[in-house]
Amino acid sequence: MTGIYVHIPFCVQKCLYCDFPSYGGISSYQEDYVAALCREIGASSYAGREADTLYFGGGTPSLLTAEQVGRIMAAVRATFSLGADAEITLEANPDSMDKEYAKELAALGINRVSLGVQSFCDEMLRFLRRIHTAEEAVRAVEDVYAAGIGNISVDLIYGLPGQSAAALRCDMETLLSLPITHSSLYSLIVEAHTPLERLVAAGKVTLPSVEEVEAAGTLIREAMAASDFVHYEISAYCRPGYASRHNIKYWTYEPYIGFGASAHSFDGKTRFANESNIPVYIKQAGKTSVVTEREDIDTERGEEDYCFLALRMRDGIDGNRFRDLFGRTVEAAFGPVLPELRAKGFLEETARGYKLTKQGLLYGNYVFGRFLR
Repeated sequence: MTGIYVHIPFCVQKCLYCDFPSYGGISSYQEDYVAALCREIGASSYAGREADTLYFGGGTPSLLTAEQVGRIMAAVRATFSLGADAEITLEANPDSMDKEYAKELAALGINRVSLGVQSFCDEMLRFLRRIHTAEEAVRAVEDVYAAGIGNISVDLIYGLPGQSAAALRCDMETLLSLPITHSSLYSLIVEAHTPLERLVAAGKVTLPSVEEVEAAGTLIREAMAASDFVHYEISAYCRPGYASRHNIKYWTYEPYIGFGASAHSFDGKTRFANESNIPVYIKQAGKTSVVTEREDIDTERGEEDYCFLALRMRDGIDGNRFRDLFGRTVEAAFGPVLPELRAKGFLEETARGYKLTKQGLLYGNYVFGRFLR
């Protein structure tokens, strides 16, 4: 089935590391933006498709009022066939979550909340320019759980400048003491055109060594395994049965339709992206096309995309699905690459195809690059 993605581009302020299409301090556009979203959804050429996931991403979707979230959900339900057991996720920041808001979301049918915590250490939160405290982050998780939303994900970042092993262990202990079902644990990446990149380039921020980051990753994997979390994707862990159904679509080459400024879509054959300028998007959405980029995916590009996305999953490449999608075996498509990566100890053959080894997890970007011809 199709996944539906709704992009909410507003934030109170941009974080130090963020290169996502989000904008701080322009919430005056919010109401007009919601109206434009509803128009775009209602005019979709994919109307009538069955969907089993709905994901509000951002930005900070929890800056929307519950009434605005409800209007968007109503537009989705009116346009698509959203299953009764659909996974409906809303990303939130702790500073914009409380008991009453969580209850309102639950009443609307939101059944999964993904909280962008990033750290449970106030010093690290200040460095990242987050506007919540560690105490507020813990309380946000508890408020969501108390509202009856039992599927809760928490994002954390590791490999932070000045983050000691003791501080990371404290993060993990706090995380695992909370009633969560899922966590995405990301190594800090210095993205282009971010404040962090400028600080690193100016020598004002010193990044940890590769060895320190690898040691932090090992600590995380061991802590999550000891608490019976399944490591199902490079950066994602879940309680059994609580993997992100929506995100799995991205990694397994399934279709998803995006709505909103800068939203991306993939219908199985074509990738396309929407207008990123918010005023232009608001003016055009639902009245004319807001698609500004479109790329038809040929077989060779599709094979590449499938492999480097599937390898993010711990199950890896599914040989039967690859053959069904592209009409030949993965061995025929990537002849010398597979034995080379196996010889290096980065890739292993499985009953269904190929997956990263534990060593391969540490060198994922290298492995993915070998599948780009």
